Amino acid sequence: MIQYNIFPEGKKRIVTFSYDDGRCDEPLVELFNRYNVKATFHLNGSEMDEEELLEKRKLYSKHEISCHTARHGWPSRMPLQSVVGEVLTNRLMLEKMALYPVVGMSYPSGSYSEAVIEAMKASGIVFSRTIKNTMGFELPDNFMEWHPTCHHNQALKLCDGFIRDLDSQWRGPLFYIWGHSHEFKTEDDWNMMTLILEKLSGNNKIWYATNYEIYRYINAQRSLVISADENVFYNPSSTDVWVEKDKALIIHIPAGKTVTI
Repeated sequence: MIQYNIFPEGKKRIVTFSYDDGRCDEPLVELFNRYNVKATFHLNGSEMDEEELLEKRKLYSKHEISCHTARHGWPSRMPLQSVVGEVLTNRLMLEKMALYPVVGMSYPSGSYSEAVIEAMKASGIVFSRTIKNTMGFELPDNFMEWHPTCHHNQALKLCDGFIRDLDSQWRGPLFYIWGHSHEFKTEDDWNMMTLILEKLSGNNKIWYATNYEIYRYINAQRSLVISADENVFYNPSSTDVWVEKDKALIIHIPAGKTVTI
């Protein structure tokens, strides 16, 4: 029996953070860097001069830059041509900043519909986060409706249980925390986030990843070609993946390789 409950280097859990709007991100990025965790920052905007682009590129260099539309409208209230325009305008600016394809999104104000999803997919977006907190730890069935675990204000109460059950086969693998940097207004707010990071960081059983890294890995894992007897594995993707066989054997299948056990 093959199970896809294994992540890079044989880890069984994932932690990711996701922050919107790009306002006041500097202190939060510094805190994330101190604890060696990764985040995806969803930024608005359409124009920056070269100096601003360089500053932002340096700021987010250890994290992921992602879309949030150019002007933070409500996509479900827009004509679809406006949705496409907002996304492509945003992508053009962000890709000058990031120097890589920017294909992630979080829905502004959590606003989306089936038609919006199709418009965003046509604009090159491959995943998008909602604001529908699950209070659970499951991976998404549909990355264009990626529901997070919780807002950071709700995260602390979930940390101890997540860490306690790192080896449990009954617990989902992904702790996904989201919010806005500008919500951190008091010392208590920052102390709360610091405590969250103290509890979740530095654990060799956890993969600390950006949203796109998770998306890419899961899709690579799901693309494996496996023989009927489950002894031969072909990985057609460009990403190394791991799987578990019979709840005991962890198998590494490098990118583009066939592995026989």
